[in-house]
Amino acid sequence: MKRISIIAGVLLAGTSVITSCKKDKLDHFYDNRINNDTRTNSGVRIVNLAGFNQLIANGDTLTNYVVLPVNEDKSRYPATKFFPDKGRLGGTWWVPRQFIQAGGKAHMKIEAISLNPFVATTEFDVQEDYNQPADYYVTRNNLYTTGNIPEVLRVPRSVEAPSRPDHFKIRILNLSGDIKRPESGQEKILGPLSLAFADGTLVNAKSSHVNVGEYSEYVEVPYGTYQFRVLTAAGTQVTATGGPREEFVDLVDPATSTVTKTVTSPVPRPVSVNLTYAPIRTFQPGGIYTIVVSTQELPYKLNNGSTGDESTFYQNAFQIIADIVDPTNTTYGRLQAVNALPGAGALQLKVNGIKVGDNIAYANAGEYTNVVTGTTAIEVTDATGKVLATAQKRVDPGGNYTAWVYGDAKGTPQIVIAANNLSGSIPRIEKDGQDGSLWWTQYKYPFQFRFYNFCPDFANVNFTGINGQAIGRNGVSSNLKPGIIPDDAANAVLMMAADPYEIMVFQANPGVFPGTWITRVPVIKSADLIARKELYVRGGLPDQEPGYYSIALIGKDGANTPEGSKAKMIIVKHNR
Repeated sequence: MKRISIIAGVLLAGTSVITSCKKDKLDHFYDNRINNDTRTNSGVRIVNLAGFNQLIANGDTLTNYVVLPVNEDKSRYPATKFFPDKGRLGGTWWVPRQFIQAGGKAHMKIEAISLNPFVATTEFDVQEDYNQPADYYVTRNNLYTTGNIPEVLRVPRSVEAPSRPDHFKIRILNLSGDIKRPESGQEKILGPLSLAFADGTLVNAKSSHVNVGEYSEYVEVPYGTYQFRVLTAAGTQVTATGGPREEFVDLVDPATSTVTKTVTSPVPRPVSVNLTYAPIRTFQPGGIYTIVVSTQELPYKLNNGSTGDESTFYQNAFQIIADIVDPTNTTYGRLQAVNALPGAGALQLKVNGIKVGDNIAYANAGEYTNVVTGTTAIEVTDATGKVLATAQKRVDPGGNYTAWVYGDAKGTPQIVIAANNLSGSIPRIEKDGQDGSLWWTQYKYPFQFRFYNFCPDFANVNFTGINGQAIGRNGVSSNLKPGIIPDDAANAVLMMAADPYEIMVFQANPGVFPGTWITRVPVIKSADLIARKELYVRGGLPDQEPGYYSIALIGKDGANTPEGSKAKMIIVKHNR
């Protein structure tokens, strides 16, 4: 027995050696994560509103302190352990717990270095409170503004989920300052500020009239796609930062904080388009956000003829800060109904047997409702509760859907459901290459459209711009049959810099474009997209408003059709 045990032990030991040798010969693998260590963050975050790019924590230099020439590829900035993306301080940074010393404190020194020999510097202590996460907002106030806003302001940050899981939380933080050296004629933005929806209606009394140096309570809003605006006490709009140049919304008019474009007659010069840049984005269920207004450097075009010179000025502007990482939406989609059923009166919408839409008038869209993902039963009833039409739809996470209720050739109510693309991403079919990302363009300030035919008396229609010009590619706006949702789900795209336009509808045989103009259907003008003209308190109206739109031909055509049911186009805006 002993001999057998010894031999067995030797064999097991040999096996162990062989196994350990095999472990040493693992295949090489790549770890492509930017952060690949197990660093733990504290509850303290630095929010860099002032353009600082270097950081020293407790005397330890964490960034690279490298300055590259103006024309150098900025991707060549060397990475550091704590800043693996270009080795420079960005907009937000969570302080790692390893830097929190005795008493919960850490000392921060942040600087802005560039080819300019002047170095802006600020130093401050951060304090971790395990019961209350906090942000340290770093502003430009000492250099460019006067007033009582400190250069560094500690602001408590919520990490508690909304009370309703299909909502998000949002607040406004007013760090605006009085600009020391404004441009000639520059408007003054200072005082109480309010958070509003795209049409200028206030979000909540709790997020309205927030004084300088103060922040509002968080308010809860149903998740979805929004264009939030910030309004002054006079009702004027505060611009956001970072307008994309490729969307022509980067240059700001100092006198009005509105977007400008260049006109050539009688001489080249910048003119306001009466639109104030505010990005459109989806706010996720369970998300927490702060809209902060602070002094920022904004570009504008000099009014000096055809030279095209640009400069910058300082003005109070807003940006959206995510207080937690955007949650992944795996649970909810959004659904609304549109009443395109002539002669039926107001409609009611039921989802899985529960009434969610009430008194949807003809030619109008109902409010959105959030729906749990999965196969969904949809019913439309009249005012008495009589079921007029039913449908089923699989609702995907993050999906946005419109249930169009219309009458077929026999007048029987039908429901068709369109999936709306509110992502801002549009395929660029003219591009080619191995990298799939080259095929997409992401818009922050979209003017995007879908088109539908819900008039059974026109077997094939084309939607066009003025004088029959194409608007969107074939399949999006052309050869549209009654009640058929186009297979091509891409949006037609217009740009902010476009001149005023019209949308017309033509009848034609399949494959014929544009066809015969249906003159009895009123033309839609770009100004018809303005939701509330009262929002533009200065009096100058824009040619259009950004957003995601559906344009639909509804109603009946014929000599005996009642006036209220005659064929017409309607506008449905999908973001708020």
